[in-house]
Amino acid sequence: MKTSTALPIRFASLIAAAFLTLTASAQTSIKHADKSFIEKAAKAGVAEVDISRVAAERTSSSQVRDFAQMLVADHQRANDALASIAESKAVHLPAKDAEVTEKWTKKDAKDFDEDYIEKMISAHKDAVELFENEANKGEDAETKAFARATLPKLQHHLEMALDLKKTVK
Repeated sequence: MKTSTALPIRFASLIAAAFLTLTASAQTSIKHADKSFIEKAAKAGVAEVDISRVAAERTSSSQVRDFAQMLVADHQRANDALASIAESKAVHLPAKDAEVTEKWTKKDAKDFDEDYIEKMISAHKDAVELFENEANKGEDAETKAFARATLPKLQHHLEMALDLKKTVK
């Protein structure tokens, strides 16, 4: 008798396990382009936070310091939101690049502010393009919504960096 009741229980367990596996894979399924966006955006966002932290400490300009601190706060919030999305989609984010931070801590103080602003202009141009592409062509609804919601802030950062370039010499 034990075998006759054990078989339906095992069968039911297998069905339940298969259902959970299919449900989990359906929830985390994401197209390559959306996954690539998450990975690139995360890498860029972490680099901007790290570089801006260094800039906030090293600059002698209050304008550059304020800008760098704003970038740290804004990008950290965006990075946290993106990390949450990545986790829900089972996307592994790239490791932090310690060389980026080290490179900026060793930069010559004389040209630091100009180099930092140039880097932020370049980084934000790239980020705006990346986020516009995802906002317009992305297939994953959550990732696309994140890109659309974050894009105006990135565009504002770019405008601020361009304005700051005029005053920092």
